[in-house]
Amino acid sequence: MKATIHYLLFISFLLGYAFCYAQEQEDVKIIKIKKEKLFVKAAFDDTEFKVIAFDRYGNPHEQAIKSFTILYNEKKTNYEAAVVGNTFPKKTINFLTKKKKLATKICLTKLKAEDKDGHMEDLPDLCDIVIFPDCKKVNKNR
Repeated sequence: MKATIHYLLFISFLLGYAFCYAQEQEDVKIIKIKKEKLFVKAAFDDTEFKVIAFDRYGNPHEQAIKSFTILYNEKKTNYEAAVVGNTFPKKTINFLTKKKKLATKICLTKLKAEDKDGHMEDLPDLCDIVIFPDCKKVNKNR
C-alpha cells in the first residue's frame, strides 16, 4: 500500500513536470499597441476668427483647441503671435482686418488640442489662410 502511494506520487510529479515544460520554448512575441489620436485636423472659421478641431469621424469640437501660434509676414519681416484658447485676440483681428489694405496670408502652427480625458494632442499646421481686410464703401458716383 505504501509503495503504491509512493508510485502514484512519483507519477504525478513526472506528469506535472511534463505539463510545465510542454509549452514551446520560442521567443516571446511582443504586442505593440499604438493609441489612436482623437483629433485629426483643425480648420479656421473666418467668420468668427476661431480654430475648430475635427475628430477622426469628422465631428467638430469647438472648445478642443487650447493654444496655437499665428505666423505672417509683412514687408519681408516675419511676425509670430502665441494664442491661448481657440479664438484670435481682438488686437490681431483689428490689425489684420481694419489697419491693412491688402489681404494677409497667415499660417497657424503649434496647434494643441485637448481631448475629454485631458490629454494634449498636436495637430498638423494650417497654412495658406488668407484674411481679407474689411471692405470700404464704394463711391457710387464714379
